[in-house]
Amino acid sequence: MWDLCLDNLPHGRFERRVIGAGEASAMLCAARADKTLLCVSKDDLLAPYRTKERRRHQELCTVLHASYNCPLRLEDFLTTLDDEGTAVQSITPPQVAELQPRDRLLVVTCDYQLADKTKASAGVEDRFVLAADSVGFHLIAALPQETATS
Repeated sequence: MWDLCLDNLPHGRFERRVIGAGEASAMLCAARADKTLLCVSKDDLLAPYRTKERRRHQELCTVLHASYNCPLRLEDFLTTLDDEGTAVQSITPPQVAELQPRDRLLVVTCDYQLADKTKASAGVEDRFVLAADSVGFHLIAALPQETATS
C-alpha cells in the first residue's frame, strides 16, 4: 500500500512503527501464503491515461523485489468482480483496507531523485527516478479495544 486514508484507521487505539525490509518481506510472503494479502492504490493503474502512475508503480515493485526481497506485482493490487457472469478486474482502492482490532497495515514509502543521465528533451516526470535507498516500511497496528471495568 502506498497511500493512506482515514477510512483505513480504526476508531480507537493504534500504533505506528518503522520495520525493516526483512520483516516486511516476511509479512508479505506470509499474507500471500495465507491468501490475506490485500494491496491497494489510489491511482487507477489500469486506466489508459495513467501511464506515468503505472510506470512509477512498476518501478517501485521492481525495486521492492530486487533490493528488498518484497515480491509485489501489479496483480496483487487487482480485485476481480463478477459482473453478470463476466469477470471484471479493477484496482483495489485504499478505502477497502479498514483495520480491525489486532489487524496490521503495511505502508510503503519512497522518494524520487533526479536521474543521473536524462536527455534534455525528456519530460519532467522522466527526469526523476525512484531512490532505491529511500524505501521505508511503516507498520500500523490496530490495538485491542480496552474493556470497561466497573
